[in-house]
Amino acid sequence: MVNRLSDKMKKFLLLIIALIISVGGINAQNSMAASAVLDKAIGKILNSKGCEADFKINNDGFSGRGKIITTNNKFKVSLPDAIMWFNGKDLYTFNAAISETTVVIPTEEELTEANPLAYVTSAPKLYNVAFSTVKKPDRYVLELTPKKNSGNIKRITLTIKKSDFTLETIVVEPRTGSPIRADISGFKTGISFSAKEFEYPQDKYSKIELIDLR
Repeated sequence: MVNRLSDKMKKFLLLIIALIISVGGINAQNSMAASAVLDKAIGKILNSKGCEADFKINNDGFSGRGKIITTNNKFKVSLPDAIMWFNGKDLYTFNAAISETTVVIPTEEELTEANPLAYVTSAPKLYNVAFSTVKKPDRYVLELTPKKNSGNIKRITLTIKKSDFTLETIVVEPRTGSPIRADISGFKTGISFSAKEFEYPQDKYSKIELIDLR
């Protein structure tokens, strides 16, 4: 992947984004109760016109805040030093540190990590879902474990509020490297967004170098 913050952080950030906006795509098979919890989360998220949320990422000493808005298979992610727009076809990444924007047509692998619909399609084949042995008051804690050990994800832990089935935290544990944690706040659903929100604003960034890799 080209110009994605750091390759590792961008890859896991996109996975986290996909989880935030499509957690309901997972079909738990080893626990009916866990499946029921996810079904509630599905209804809250996927039945909404659009969603927005703030999040904080922590990984190996790195901490950063961001905001995501999404509708259907489109999203926009705003970070302190980068902005990403996905309009359903093209993925634009603006890197403020080097005043540069790249645009690609995402590969199937990238869509699995970043595109909500692609993740919904692929997730049931990849993960088993069950309640965690860790218990928290007023929270459901679910563990997602890969059915195959060929990838770099060891475990994903989701924390969901019992009161309204809102996704609260995501912890991604890779087989190598430090866990990545995303804390989600200000989650809102039922929001209508203009299609322009998910398009790269060429006029605003007219002086920024655009590297077209499509």
